[in-house]
Amino acid sequence: MEVVRAEWKARTLAEYRAASMAGELLTWLVRLGFSSQATQAAYKVLGHELDHADLCWEVYGSVGGKEDPLAAAEGSLVIPHAFGEPTFDRLLLFVIDTYCIAETLAGPLFTAMTERATDSACNQAVRRLADDTLAHASFGWMLLDEAIEQDGQYVLALGKKHLPAFLARVERAWGQIPEDYKEPVGPEEGAFGLIPRAVYKRSFYQVIAEKVLPELDARNLPGREAWSKRPR
Repeated sequence: MEVVRAEWKARTLAEYRAASMAGELLTWLVRLGFSSQATQAAYKVLGHELDHADLCWEVYGSVGGKEDPLAAAEGSLVIPHAFGEPTFDRLLLFVIDTYCIAETLAGPLFTAMTERATDSACNQAVRRLADDTLAHASFGWMLLDEAIEQDGQYVLALGKKHLPAFLARVERAWGQIPEDYKEPVGPEEGAFGLIPRAVYKRSFYQVIAEKVLPELDARNLPGREAWSKRPR
């Protein structure tokens, strides 16, 4: 159960961090004059992320977690992209990296977790995460579209510069399995909403090929080109 507790502790902090960054994003959208539809959607995403943190914390407690999962340095709760650059640049890079790419990839992973999670609290939590994560991905693509409407050439140039590194980062996180890796997740852990690394890898490459790169290419951002140029 230690693996299960560690995972739900990490998820609690990840969701709380996502809420903090969604709040920061909301203020940027207002400051930069994005549409009311965009700001209202960001407000809804913020509420989702706070709910997710609460749900994950409840699951963490139900599996015997005793530590404070939110014990983290304040600096880790802010948007990390492009410190010192213009707010529009920071917003755009955060949205592409976090919502367009990562949330699009995460939705099917949470869905895979629901197929294994037989513990009722865990199943309820991952189902909520799966549903909301799909909405967050749509929110990201909507924001990207609005940014393109504001200055398509600038967005294209900035995206072309940073996309290879963004894609390489998520591949390292979800698409690669070290040669000496020993899988700690079996059926018992699966009942509590965990999935093996091999499932992460299979889902990652499928969603990259079928969703992420086509969505980028459809917006004239160099999805497949960036994929071919990602650092390895």
